[in-house]
Amino acid sequence: MNRNFFFRVMLREIGSRKSSSLQVILAVAIGTGAVLSVHSYREQLSKTILNEAKNIMGADLVATSSSPFSPQQKSFLRQELPKGTKFSELVQFPSMLRNPHTQDSTLSLVKAVKGEYPYFGEVVTDPPGAYRSLALGEVLLEESLIKNLKLKIGDQVRLGEASFRLKGKVLKEPGLAGNFLSMAPSCILHRDSLEKTGLEQRGSRISYQSPILLPKSEEASALKKKKFKEFAKNDLLLYESTEANSGSQKFLANTLDFFSLLALCAFFLGGISILLSSRAGIRSKANSVSIYKCLGASPNLVVSLVLGELLLLSTIGAVLGFGVGIFVQYKIPNIVASDFPFQPELLPSPKTALWGFFLAWVVPLASAWDSLAKTRSLSPLYALRSDFAEELRPLPKFDLRQILSFGTVYLLFFGLAWWETGDWLKGILLCSLLLFLPVVIYFGTLIVRKLLSFVLAKFDFTPSIRMALRKLDRPRTGLSWVAVGLGSSLFVLLLSLFIGDSLLEYSGAKDKERRPNMFVLDIRPEQLDFFMQSATSRQAEKLITAPVIGARLVRINGEPIKKEETEESALRRDWRSTARTREYFLSYRDMPYPTEKVSDGDFWRKGEEDQISVEKEFSKNLKVELGDKLTFSIGGVEVSGMVRNFRTVNWSDMRPNFVVIFSRGILEKAPKFYLSSFRLESPEERYNLQKELLNEFPNLTVIDTEKAVRSFIGILEKISFAIRWMTGLIVISSLLLILSSLELSRKERLEETSLLRILGGTKEFLRKYFLGEALVLSQTAFLLAFGLVWIASYVLTDFVFEISGSVPWKEATFAYLFTNLAVVAIYFWTLSGEWERSPTLYLKEI
Repeated sequence: MNRNFFFRVMLREIGSRKSSSLQVILAVAIGTGAVLSVHSYREQLSKTILNEAKNIMGADLVATSSSPFSPQQKSFLRQELPKGTKFSELVQFPSMLRNPHTQDSTLSLVKAVKGEYPYFGEVVTDPPGAYRSLALGEVLLEESLIKNLKLKIGDQVRLGEASFRLKGKVLKEPGLAGNFLSMAPSCILHRDSLEKTGLEQRGSRISYQSPILLPKSEEASALKKKKFKEFAKNDLLLYESTEANSGSQKFLANTLDFFSLLALCAFFLGGISILLSSRAGIRSKANSVSIYKCLGASPNLVVSLVLGELLLLSTIGAVLGFGVGIFVQYKIPNIVASDFPFQPELLPSPKTALWGFFLAWVVPLASAWDSLAKTRSLSPLYALRSDFAEELRPLPKFDLRQILSFGTVYLLFFGLAWWETGDWLKGILLCSLLLFLPVVIYFGTLIVRKLLSFVLAKFDFTPSIRMALRKLDRPRTGLSWVAVGLGSSLFVLLLSLFIGDSLLEYSGAKDKERRPNMFVLDIRPEQLDFFMQSATSRQAEKLITAPVIGARLVRINGEPIKKEETEESALRRDWRSTARTREYFLSYRDMPYPTEKVSDGDFWRKGEEDQISVEKEFSKNLKVELGDKLTFSIGGVEVSGMVRNFRTVNWSDMRPNFVVIFSRGILEKAPKFYLSSFRLESPEERYNLQKELLNEFPNLTVIDTEKAVRSFIGILEKISFAIRWMTGLIVISSLLLILSSLELSRKERLEETSLLRILGGTKEFLRKYFLGEALVLSQTAFLLAFGLVWIASYVLTDFVFEISGSVPWKEATFAYLFTNLAVVAIYFWTLSGEWERSPTLYLKEI
């Protein structure tokens, strides 16, 4: 066949069906645009968050020890780490600073530094540059310390047995770690000045660290994974930047996984939209196919024309989608009324481009393969009759072509999910969840059809309502497939809202109240009344006081804990590996905190004694179940209780949280001290309270965590903004797919309207009929999607993100109302003009 003639025929076909062609182009443009925007933002946000983590820690890696680095350890570091690696020395411990003239004192976190640390971020001082020029005998203090101690630049300050000259104030610094003591205001001095303080002693809560800067060609997380065991054998623990704050590490990892999920959702939404549009486009070619076959066109020619048209439209849509996606993502920082976390790059990465073009070309071919095959084998007689749509409709039983097509798409999607998440198990779970979704929704519509048939047989309805209810159950209407498209888009929309809300709930970003900014440790029982009176008199907010009892787990269900299970190296004993052999800090109380949720079992009622609640994730490492009996040794005295419930804990809420708590009972009689958290807005009030408490009871440890709270909140606000923004992109993509799904049945609605007008249907009857049909469709799709999301969000939050799931009722209610209004509006918008047309015009058209 002449090539020019082939292209002329193909272009004429596209021009003769402008509406259908435009629908395919827009579907591809929407799909590729959504993938480009979401995936590009995912990559750039992930990079931004990882850079934030590096700025927090100030290095790629940190090697830590509980004692000074030995020559052998230093030699080990030089040998094991890549050539070109830089090292620094950092010693951290809490200690009291004192003004020798006024005798005012306050707690600070002493940081003795030697080398080029920090490698990321910077220590901002007043006067500028004071940190890099810090000499022996000089210190830098945070502004709050200077104010509390009534100092000025050049004054002397006492640390241990030595005096130092105050060189300047610290305005900003990296190196925020994740425990109470490290949240105290900083005192920075040179490492070589530490010895004369006399504070470098065992048992002084001192930490020796070596911040590490790797060559740019090395990836910190991969190197840590490879070298961790070797470092542990040399009594060194290795941390990467995402582990700088143990409380936020899980939130950071979950956020990156959530971004991967959103990128996959965008790909899925685009695929569904293209699938519906491409199949609808091929179905709309019934008349053209019949004419070509009657004129003697070969099956190969027919398939080539249809395929060429599909690829050309897909290419146009892909280019349009890329152009719009790049423009929108680059202009978003100028659109939003907030400080955007990063400046987007103009061009997408090669990985993002690959995703987009894969979606634009492979998905249409895979989705239309079965229809193309049926077009090739379709006889002209069937094509000339109006049964073409029925011939192209998928059969209830999958044939070999359908199985191969689905299997190919599944394997490709799994490969992308694995590539995106870096975990093949997560890849299987996520791609299975999304790819099997349309099938599940389709079978859900079959169940709804059966229920509607039962309802119609049992109850009487008006003719318009009865016809609308029968529409979903009527054969050859295609409404079930519209429900599949609509339900799939609503599923992704709701899933992004559910998971995003659960992440924000876990992070504490939804907490409207300010977090506590002061902690007091080691309060003895006889000191509690004085402390409470002092804190209350200064109007401390969110005042919580918790008893703390030191204990060791000795038996589970009567079986003694094996001593040989104790980890040999103290440096390898984290809270997971030592769940059974670690030292516990127990507490007791009557009610859970507002930021705790009972996930299994039920919380005890007032008056019930010796019941135990265990943090859910910790219970897995402890290997206990509900009803198990735990026995602890407290100073040689054994106390027992039954595990009554598991609870999830928001560790970022800055309250005295514990992995194991008791109800009241025998634990009340055990020797204890108290831990308290509260909030005081005024810096002067915080210092005055600290001074009053320490003057009365020098044993207390009072920690002002305002700096840590502000730093954490700043990072949290950026990540929360990113989560909400990326969820918004998915919502927009979902709404566009809703439009594509409804457009799939537009021709049928128009034909049905004309036929009902011919049969005498009034405008009032048509309004009620199509209002009922729209509501049946939207209710069916939303309820199926909501039920599936409820299950899917539980699976994802429990097994992938390992956090407690939450339901965003406000957002879900808004989505429900908007779905109903949108579907009804689209129905009436496409049909209002038809109600004004004369029925004879339809007879003339056919």
